[in-house]
Parts: sequence; structure tokens; C-alpha cells
Amino acid sequence: MLEPNDPETLGTETLTPTSDLEVVPITLEVLIGDGYHLFEQHCTELEGEDFAPDLERYEQLQKQRTLLCVGAYVGNDMVGYSTTVLYRHGHHDTIIASNDSLYVDPNYRRGLGLHLIRQTEKHAHECGVDCMVWSAKPGSHLDLILARRRNCDLSENHYRVNFDGQH
Repeated sequence: MLEPNDPETLGTETLTPTSDLEVVPITLEVLIGDGYHLFEQHCTELEGEDFAPDLERYEQLQKQRTLLCVGAYVGNDMVGYSTTVLYRHGHHDTIIASNDSLYVDPNYRRGLGLHLIRQTEKHAHECGVDCMVWSAKPGSHLDLILARRRNCDLSENHYRVNFDGQH
């Protein structure tokens, strides 16, 4: 049984062997049941906000078959997940998979992160999409991973405007 990496290394020193992993498509219900602890970690780590998912929105996307959830497991423990929304582009006949969230427990990141990305893309492609879109904060680990990959090109920059309740 694979043990988490030593906490002192923050999950970045020891490679997580893919032979110990299972990365599979899952339902929203399984994601919530197995991954709730990861959602809280994700929000705290990246956004500093409380976890408050719009479950009705996700359930509607799942009913429309436009939500892809992927779980990464070591044994029976979920250690990472990815959610992706599938949609048809409004200006041309292209079906796009847009990653909504990607998170891996810090103790398992080295080796698992790229494996989860590849498996998410594989399962999205199996759903019939034409391309996959990832969002990454500039300079983040995900940004650096995506920038080095073949067949992965920076296509747009997104800028965020905060209104702080003002319109």
C-alpha cells in the first residue's frame, strides 16, 4: 500500500508511482462522497474561501451529460479529482472540454498531477470533444506543466475583473 509522502517535503520530493493509482471516471455523487475532504483542502489552499459548491448546477450538468468527473485513487482513498464541463462553441461546430477544477492532495502530487491531466484528457476525448481547455494561474505548477507539454498551446489570456458587489 502506498503511503503519503513525508509532510516535510510537501508532497513534491517522492514520486507517486502510477502503478499504485487508479484514475477513473466517476459520478458527481461518488465525487462528493469520496472527495469532500479534498474540496475543503482545495478551497483553503487556492482560494482561501469556504467550500460552497453549486450542487444544483453540477447535478444539472450531469443530467445533460455535459459534466465529466474523474477521481484518482490510491486503494480506496481518493487523492485527487478533476471536473470538466463539455460544451459546443457558440460560433462554430467545435465541442470543447473545459476543465472546471483539478486538485491533487499535496502528499501525492509528484507523478499523479500529470497522470490525472492525461486521464482527464483521455476520457474527455472519448466523450467526443474536439479540444480540451485548461485554466491555470500564471506561474503556478499547472501553468508550468501545461506550457511544457506537446500539443498544448497557450491560446488566450483571461483577465478577471472584480466588481465587489458593484455593477
